[in-house]
Formats: sequence, structure tokens, C-alpha cells
Amino acid sequence: MRKIFIDILVVFAAFSLIGCEKGDSQKDLGFPVIYIPQATYTGLDNTYPVPAGPLNQYTTSNCKVEDGKLNVIIGVLRSGFVAERKAYSVNLGECPSETQSKLDGYADAGTPAMALPAGTYSIPSKIDVPAGENGATCYISIDLAALAAHKNEIAQGEGFRLLVLGLEISNPTQYSLAEKNTSVVMVIDPASEYWGETPII
Repeated sequence: MRKIFIDILVVFAAFSLIGCEKGDSQKDLGFPVIYIPQATYTGLDNTYPVPAGPLNQYTTSNCKVEDGKLNVIIGVLRSGFVAERKAYSVNLGECPSETQSKLDGYADAGTPAMALPAGTYSIPSKIDVPAGENGATCYISIDLAALAAHKNEIAQGEGFRLLVLGLEISNPTQYSLAEKNTSVVMVIDPASEYWGETPII
């Protein structure tokens, strides 16, 4: 009887230990890192074409025109699964090296392009992601009146140059930055058919 009693205690102890372990829904899976999802848009490099579809339709596009501004969506995302989704933020800013690298590539290919003129756009300095969320978005806002003042510079023959702006994230308050896709190159095509009745130049 004593041996049976000891065996029962061992079984109960084992079940108690199992019950104390975290379930899958409470465990962290993978390594949570932060990246810019728009940098994966083409699947080839970190080019982010604007517009990506008919204007003002967020199911097919990535920008809209309102109040004289072209607002382009940009954001961050945390990969992996974390049981406690903590709030975090990252800084957002220009990346001149990415802008120049893209311009060099276009020059080699004979594609007319130029940097998005300084003074025509504004970039939020930070993206905040609230607790419980994996990511958040903001807008790169381009003043269309200011851009129109550069029309002669942007014009190229019968068409227009592509407008290039490199961006990057830095200084996460939680988690780490991913090894890649932490920078993105926004490429605006002023001649895109997707502008429809709302040309930006």
C-alpha cells in the first residue's frame, strides 16, 4: 500500500509540474525584431513604388491626396510571436545613402530620376506602436504646391523623372531591429496611370 501511495504522489507531482508550464499561447516564439514591411513590397529589393494602385483606394494603393498633400503610408512591424506585446517606438528619418544608391542604379540603367526635392515633404520623427499591437503606420506627407514649383526640374522630355527618397528606422525602445528591411526607398512615378484625374505635377 505504501508503494502504491508513493507512486500516486509521484504521478500527481508530475501533473502539477506540467500544469505550471506555460501553454503555447503564453510562450514567445522566434525572435521578435522590427522591420519596415513596405521594404518587402517588390520582393526583389527595398524599392517602394508610389502609387501602387488606383489613387485613394487603400485596398489597392498606398497613398492618397487630400488638402493639397500626397500622403504615403509607411510603417513598422514586429515579427515573431510574443506573449506580452509591449509598446515600442522607433525613430524614422531620411537615409541619404539609400537615396544615392537608387539614383546610381537608375543612372546606370538610363532611367531618368532625381531625389525628391528638399522642402517638399515632411517625415514623422518617430513611429509609436501601442501595447497589444504588432505594428503601426504613419504618413510621409508631400506638399503638392511645393512639388509643382520644381516641375521644370522634374520634367524629362515628354515625361517626368522618378522621384526618390530613402528612409530608415533606428533606436528601438523595445526589441531589436531586423538584419534587413530596416530601410526603404520610396520611388514616386509622376507619370503613373494610377493618378487618374489627379496628376501630382
